[in-house]
Amino acid sequence: MHELSIACEIFEQVMATATEHGATEVKHVTLQMGRLSHTNPEQLSFCFKAIAEESIAKDADFIVEMVPPSLECECGYTGTIDEKQIRESCQFKSELLAYVAAMECPICGKEANITGGRELIIKSIEIETENQD
Repeated sequence: MHELSIACEIFEQVMATATEHGATEVKHVTLQMGRLSHTNPEQLSFCFKAIAEESIAKDADFIVEMVPPSLECECGYTGTIDEKQIRESCQFKSELLAYVAAMECPICGKEANITGGRELIIKSIEIETENQD
């Protein structure tokens, strides 16, 4: 389970940022996770909460925003995969296989290049600081 090592890295970055800004509590951590990142959001959240248990991030909301894959084709098309089409596709047993099958350009039908959807980015960290009167 590589989610644990990813959660450790996220936790270290969150704590470094919180410390740098004099935080007394981490309230929210929001991630952008690409659908092709091969990372389970529920497992990542579980691991983060376990690691944060004895820290100022122990009660933080861990929010994961899923990012659809984006494509670019030699014909000039750029855009994302239609996620509604993926959800409605019943011919594949795996969501990942459905995404791979959808990697063709919707304009010309050629194989398109994946330009996004593998990212894992800390989008925001909301912290609480001491009142400075």
